Amino acid sequence: MIEAGQVILSESVATTESGRDELEDAVREEGRLVYKVAYSVLRNHHDAEDVAQETFLRFLRQRKHWPEIRDRRAWLARVAWRAALDRKRSPAAVALEDAAEAVSNLRADGAGVDEIAASRQMMSLVERLIGSLPHELREALTLSTAEELSSAEIAQVLGIQEGAVRNRLFRAREILRQKLAVLLEPKHAR
Repeated sequence: MIEAGQVILSESVATTESGRDELEDAVREEGRLVYKVAYSVLRNHHDAEDVAQETFLRFLRQRKHWPEIRDRRAWLARVAWRAALDRKRSPAAVALEDAAEAVSNLRADGAGVDEIAASRQMMSLVERLIGSLPHELREALTLSTAEELSSAEIAQVLGIQEGAVRNRLFRAREILRQKLAVLLEPKHAR
């Protein structure tokens, strides 16, 4: 995790004492959120730390505009989200046939629906299905479930209306429900 005063303050940028205090406060208060947002996108500890540092460097570079930032938490989360997306490669889409095969293998092993739902493979399958969602739906769902942000917070991070967030969450969950229903139908059992 980032410590206030690490690499961030060593950058050769002239800062006043109050600017340094503001930055240290931001790192102390929002460092965990920034890291969690970056990790939710990247799923890699080291990359998430790099993005967190980049986020606070961007914050430092914008110090002239600090008075204009109404919600520092939301601003930092949005910058972390965008920086993480910039760093991440596009996700590979999962084929529905691959997912059906995974469910069929679990059923062939004698697993019931409860066992399938609770299995580690099923969790991996759900993660892959989430990864196959359209970009804007995946973003909203990831921030809602993995980061447990509210619709209002997600709207601030993504820079969209709160109603659009709720719509995206509904659509993402509906698509996942439909895909899982198809996968869990007995006709896929071999």
